[in-house]
Amino acid sequence: MEFDAFRITQRGGADGFDIYVSTIRAGDLIGRISLDHWGPENPQGYQRQPEARRLRDKRGGVLRYLLREIGCFPTSILLNVRGEATFKPERDLGWCQLGKLDVGDERLWLIDGQHRIEALRLAIERNTDFEDYPIIVSILRRPERFDELMLFYIVNRRQRSVSTDLAYRHLQRMLWERGSAWLYDFEGPKSVRLGLASEVVDELNGNPSSPWYGRIRRVGEAPSEDRIAADSVFTSSISEVLKEKAFVGVPVRDFASGLSAYWEEIRRLYPRAFEEPAGFTILSPAGIRAFNHLFAKVYTICLREGPVTGEAMARHVNGLLAKTPGHEEPAFRRPLGVGFWSKEKANARVSEMSGAELGRSLAAKIELAAVRPSPA
Repeated sequence: MEFDAFRITQRGGADGFDIYVSTIRAGDLIGRISLDHWGPENPQGYQRQPEARRLRDKRGGVLRYLLREIGCFPTSILLNVRGEATFKPERDLGWCQLGKLDVGDERLWLIDGQHRIEALRLAIERNTDFEDYPIIVSILRRPERFDELMLFYIVNRRQRSVSTDLAYRHLQRMLWERGSAWLYDFEGPKSVRLGLASEVVDELNGNPSSPWYGRIRRVGEAPSEDRIAADSVFTSSISEVLKEKAFVGVPVRDFASGLSAYWEEIRRLYPRAFEEPAGFTILSPAGIRAFNHLFAKVYTICLREGPVTGEAMARHVNGLLAKTPGHEEPAFRRPLGVGFWSKEKANARVSEMSGAELGRSLAAKIELAAVRPSPA
């Protein structure tokens, strides 16, 4: 494939970028585009599947916009050639060059503009005249997939919203590729924690000895009877736990091992809730956030007493079954048996609590139970 293009060199950062700007007929471009979707089988990908609601022929949908409204895509889509491409300049305009860009048989990787392309594909199915629709394109020639991910992240996360769960996976990949110091400098400490938390989630979900083995739903996976919790819930709540001083310097694998052992004690305490998760709030988003918050309290208390072991955590988790008459929340003064977590018997005050509020109340109960006097 060869076409007229402007070559523009943008001198930003340490290195410059050559960008080739042109227009390509929709019918010619659609068959050449590839997308690098993220998935469990392709963790180095960075795109997610297109959202059907954004493509609908209804108000707010891209297809309606194209067929029945303005129908103009004034901004370019962003493509990348990972392989060979040649540019033959024909005219030097000073600030750019005009010439011929030849990408041969190389695939054109779509970094930004997925929904526009999908809308054009659907439009062509309805009216073949759209095959001649001119698409403005900006083409890069970067051999590394990581460069595509970085540009996708910057365009979709920094300039406009991208799905949170996928953004967490972007941060995880940045940790793999560049390390925590680089990510800290690029996005700050919160993003480092989110990237590390994504690693922890994968440990919990992929370790057969974990009570969460195979039960966490990853990006792009549909809800099912087995995959009962979204990884974004775990990632965001674990990232908050990682702020605690007790976990500074703790390797990811050790942190994940401790969290897994802690959740095993929760499962031992409330086996029915794990067998019938839909009927209890323990494994709901609020419950997961609350119990991850409680892990920080249990770990900190154990650390004050000596080595943090499964047995030590079990002693304090058992505090949930203790009477704590000094608790400021009346609902938490009695033992919290499995019935406390039943959705059918839910206490009104508990039902209105956020995950963070619930976590703080559980932590207070554990603290009170840890210092309660021994029976005479």
